[in-house]
Amino acid sequence: MNKGNLPKQIFPRLRLVLPSLAKAERKAADFILANQEIARTLNLSDLADNSGCSQAAIVRLCKAVGLNGFKQLKVELNRSSGNDGELFPDSNTGASPENGSSSRPGMAEVLKEVFGYNVRSLQDTFALYTDQYERALEAILAARQLAFFSIGNASMPCQYAYMMFRRMGYLCCADIDPDIQMLDAATLRRGDVAIAVSHTGQTRHVVAATEVAHANGATTICITKNAESPLAKVCDIHLFTATVDSSIHMELVARRIAEYAIIEAFYHAIRAIRPETELMVNEGSLAMRVNKLPGFTRMNGIDG
Repeated sequence: MNKGNLPKQIFPRLRLVLPSLAKAERKAADFILANQEIARTLNLSDLADNSGCSQAAIVRLCKAVGLNGFKQLKVELNRSSGNDGELFPDSNTGASPENGSSSRPGMAEVLKEVFGYNVRSLQDTFALYTDQYERALEAILAARQLAFFSIGNASMPCQYAYMMFRRMGYLCCADIDPDIQMLDAATLRRGDVAIAVSHTGQTRHVVAATEVAHANGATTICITKNAESPLAKVCDIHLFTATVDSSIHMELVARRIAEYAIIEAFYHAIRAIRPETELMVNEGSLAMRVNKLPGFTRMNGIDG
């Protein structure tokens, strides 16, 4: 990817390039991410030994994250804050065999873990901020219509986006059927915007619809974790998410949280820039009150 689009902080930067790394470089990156305090103290030879790779692989990793070499990597590691992987270091909740309880985790322990991964995902995604967000905002502000492409559980943030942007008066679509997505893409032209959401960036139907939109002249924006994915290669603007690859179950939740947050950020930015959208949002809220029980329409808006 374009090195100018890499985040400034080294640990989010490593996570961003992780999917595109060769096996040897990935070993080094995995070790650094899992042993941040130790990695700060190691020289090139020791880091290679501890990572199970060659010194040359570590140098290649440095190049992959936009650094000149190992010396600059050391500077970046020591510049980054500690406790990057531990959000609640003083917590000790939940049942455990040591305190005589069942090995089954308590809800406090599960909540801590789930909340921690989600907070971490948001923090690391924010650390990936680049001027691509400003480009995306300008494109959306000027858009004639918006199309959201996604499949599976990635369609949930797209459905949310559809509702939020419709409330501001945008003409938009967020169909979940792959064939209809292709029809949506075929109607897009220059001045329209297609926003594709795919964590891996390798979802066949999403990539295909985005390719059609791009070929028709629409501005294409992707929200993905994978900077080297097929989806990223057919998009004009890239918004990257960062999730913790601790377990696939946690990541399924965390990846969606980051996508929701990105979409909501654009919603609030547009409302702040265009005060006239306030009237449309309020009119939509009034129209949807028909779905609320009597006596509850004045509580915290009308959503949910």
